[in-house]
Amino acid sequence: MKALYLFHDDWTQWVKADLAASMFPFEAFVVVRQTRPWWGRYLWKRARRIGFGKVLDEVLFRLYYTAFQAGEDKHQLSDLFRLAKGNIPATYRRPPVFTVDDINSAEAHTLLEKLQPDVCVLMLNVLVKPIIFTIPPKGMLVFHPGVVPEYRGAHSAFWAVLNGDRKGIGWSLLTVNAGVDTGAVVAQGISKCANPLRQSHVVMQHFAHLDGTAGLVDALRAMEGGETPKVATEGRASCNYTHPGLTDYWKYRRQIREWQRSNEKCGCA
Repeated sequence: MKALYLFHDDWTQWVKADLAASMFPFEAFVVVRQTRPWWGRYLWKRARRIGFGKVLDEVLFRLYYTAFQAGEDKHQLSDLFRLAKGNIPATYRRPPVFTVDDINSAEAHTLLEKLQPDVCVLMLNVLVKPIIFTIPPKGMLVFHPGVVPEYRGAHSAFWAVLNGDRKGIGWSLLTVNAGVDTGAVVAQGISKCANPLRQSHVVMQHFAHLDGTAGLVDALRAMEGGETPKVATEGRASCNYTHPGLTDYWKYRRQIREWQRSNEKCGCA
């Protein structure tokens, strides 16, 4: 089975892809440079769609995060991915790498048609058009750092914590379709290493991906063997979340304090 790994050109994504490729023989990596339009245009279009107040709230949280959390997260992620690199065998050789600017471009379509993958794994934060996700016969699978259908969309770990739902901090492997994380779930699990009392929502989502890599590989091996792995999601709540704002963050912090008080009462670490 010919499998491709598609991801954005970010140092954390390279480590995740290398870790997975050290466990499963991916045919190639396809690195997508573009994530979203220029920020000014992106924010303007977003404000017209969801309201200027909501976008302002999101921008304020981004500024708060950059000023007070990003530095600590950088240190935690450096330590986390140094350990992850240590799990990659010295004999590992990276598969061939191809680059495209836009996953939905004619350039990407031509490349994928040429490579003829049976299945693709995606770590992308853009919606993929049907003309692209219908190319591999076994489908495109998005490796989502959240438990779906409960936590579809962006920043799943943040919303799981805000809702007081520790079991919502995890990962899912699901088929790409025209919706937002609405495809059939192939595999999923709870992140055992994520700790909301000591890690930000950003760090927890990286933990979720690393925790889920073995499950991702198991699913690919099952597909290679002719199986069709699937997780039953009937009867479960389905929620599509977006970017958090500063007002959401205060609720998030309130939930963290409640968990801390609960741990202190029971003598937990």
